[in-house]
Amino acid sequence: MESLINIGIILTYLMVAFAALAAIGFGIKKMMQKTNNAKKTLYSIGGLLVIMLISYLMSSDEVLGSYEKYEITASTAKRVGMGLTTFYLLAIGAIGAVLYAELSKVFSK
Repeated sequence: MESLINIGIILTYLMVAFAALAAIGFGIKKMMQKTNNAKKTLYSIGGLLVIMLISYLMSSDEVLGSYEKYEITASTAKRVGMGLTTFYLLAIGAIGAVLYAELSKVFSK
């Protein structure tokens, strides 16, 4: 019975991976049809990678004593810190963009 569950999990992983690759592939195909959109997309992806790099450099690799029982390594702690910092920076950026758009409408009238 356990081997059937493992096969089902593996099949699920393969289907999810195929669906993700298909979605990304169709998006890239559509993007390449218009070069202006391709350039904007590459700038967006590059910006995201820069934010992730900055977040990785800012994050600490310190493991708290209370988490040592979970066998967390320094690299895992650094990646988690990077994810949190990336989320915070992107959330602040999104809030700032909304505020800028709305306040510029108010003050332009």
